[in-house]
Amino acid sequence: MTSLSQANEARSAKRHKIESIKEAFSAKEAWERLIGYSKTGYDSITEEDKDFVLKSFGIFDRPATPGRFMIRVRVAGGILSVEQARVLADVAKRFGQDYIDITTRMQIELRYITIEDMPQALALLESVGLTSYQTGVDNFRNILIDPLDGLAMDNIIPCVDIMQEIQAVFLKNDDWITTMPRKFNIGISGSLSNRCNIFGQDFALALAQKDGVYGFNLYLGGRVGFLAQDADMFVLPSQATEVFVAVVSLFKTYGFRDNRNKNRLKFLIDAVGMHEFRHAIEEQLGYAMHTGGETLCAAEGGDYYGKIALKDESFALYAAVPSGVFSGSDLSDAAEVAAAQNGALRFTIEQNLIITGVCDEQTALESPLFVKYPNRPSPYMANLIACAGTEHCPFGVIPNKPDAIEMGEYLTRVVPITDAKIRLYWSACIKGCGIHGAGDLGFVGCKVPHNGITVLGVDIFIGGSLSGEGSEGHLLLKGIILEEAREYVAELMFQYRDHRIGKESLEKFIRRLQVRYTNHAIGFVMRWNRLMRLENNIDAMLSFNLKKQGGSHREIDEIFDFGTQVVRGVTGSNPYDTDEPLAQERKSYRHNVSALSAYAPILEKMVEPNPLKRSVVFTEIVVELKKISHETH
Repeated sequence: MTSLSQANEARSAKRHKIESIKEAFSAKEAWERLIGYSKTGYDSITEEDKDFVLKSFGIFDRPATPGRFMIRVRVAGGILSVEQARVLADVAKRFGQDYIDITTRMQIELRYITIEDMPQALALLESVGLTSYQTGVDNFRNILIDPLDGLAMDNIIPCVDIMQEIQAVFLKNDDWITTMPRKFNIGISGSLSNRCNIFGQDFALALAQKDGVYGFNLYLGGRVGFLAQDADMFVLPSQATEVFVAVVSLFKTYGFRDNRNKNRLKFLIDAVGMHEFRHAIEEQLGYAMHTGGETLCAAEGGDYYGKIALKDESFALYAAVPSGVFSGSDLSDAAEVAAAQNGALRFTIEQNLIITGVCDEQTALESPLFVKYPNRPSPYMANLIACAGTEHCPFGVIPNKPDAIEMGEYLTRVVPITDAKIRLYWSACIKGCGIHGAGDLGFVGCKVPHNGITVLGVDIFIGGSLSGEGSEGHLLLKGIILEEAREYVAELMFQYRDHRIGKESLEKFIRRLQVRYTNHAIGFVMRWNRLMRLENNIDAMLSFNLKKQGGSHREIDEIFDFGTQVVRGVTGSNPYDTDEPLAQERKSYRHNVSALSAYAPILEKMVEPNPLKRSVVFTEIVVELKKISHETH
């Protein structure tokens, strides 16, 4: 443990002020204050309690709605019984203006609850085994498992019992309430498909096999922008809870408590190295662990459309809930469907709902639930994530949920497509609650300078993956005006629609693109095609086939290839087939695209024979296009 102790000491000169609050925190006293506030009213609540203490019980003050709180309800593994669903629905309708959000941690957020109604609302939830405890600040967040755990055909190790054992370690345990250095996310998957973003967690157990035995490989240190690292440790189901306790005990003891932006488990592991941290786990356990096996939780998950055949010969029915915007009335409808089928409800990380145990599909689909939330939605709406946004979150930069839904509806109209899997993940700010890095395309709210003023915008990311051991998306386009973002995405969707292979998902299509093209190249083509479409509707003439294989991966060569395609499409000739000057081709070019004269200098820079004058990277072209776009719009 020497290296962990040294790493901790190196960061212990200064402690964040919140640590003093945590040291003085008593769950019993804080709960009593909360109940007291229900009698004395909103104005009596101290700022310290609003900012931190109440969040330990999952109660969040929202400046946009003074006097009304959000309650984050822990739904372990996203699994709700019919009775629990009915009570949740009742609380939402009676106290929360009938509003519900389904979150990316497969749980529920209720909104608009007054402090006066808080005790009664919480008591109703507790009466059916639901709680808001430890769903905020420096606590263990809702545990994720496969939403079809124990039911799916590809589920090898059912994980509900393991999840409950791990949760029992910390839930409502004073030793673990708000005592961690930072929040801690947990995921367990015993399935071949990754349906719960398993590699995005602080502590992840992913289905694995070693020497013919099924178990888990341990991954540690995931957070926004970073996937969990392989700890090279094979964990049997019977060892899962003990290994969890060893890891979190090390984090609690040696984790950093100074800079809250760098206090997650990842930073402790980075400081000492995974090999050393693994050795510390074994010291904590008191015995050696097997090295890692073969990770099996590697298939692309989340394809729930229609009905899903389950192991018990019943079915699950999928309901698409775009951006997770739900209601108590909707949940009541869902509970009635599940009750009639003798089933249950499960939430997904993509903020959707699944009804399990269905035997009479036709009757179930006639429910108001499936009228409102289609069983076979548009692919743009089926896997659409968006966090709370400015209406409900003080950190949000953009509205977010309405923006995500508007883009999905726009793409459905403009680039209709069927039998496709498209994952669009939206975060209203850089905190990343919409897990944008895991999306095929991810969106992060930002502010953008435009015509001398600041407007709302998004940074667009590409290439996030839930298959294999996952991958984080990388920046594709920066500072795109919010209202225009849908047009850029549409250009990529045209290419996907026209050039995908069979029913290839967008994730796999993007992987093929990235073998041949850099993100700069893909982003540039999206910008260019959008401008051409807006300017003169000649995108067909300037269509560039992103499916093309082979060639160099260097951006200078991509510019060369792209530029010659442009000129060939406009003039019918290739300027690099001859040593003669480009004067004639340029003259013909200007004649053919006179309506696009503003863009002529850019095209000439792209195909300039003199390498000292030719643009050599896509970023240079993007800068030029931005200048012209601002001048012409």
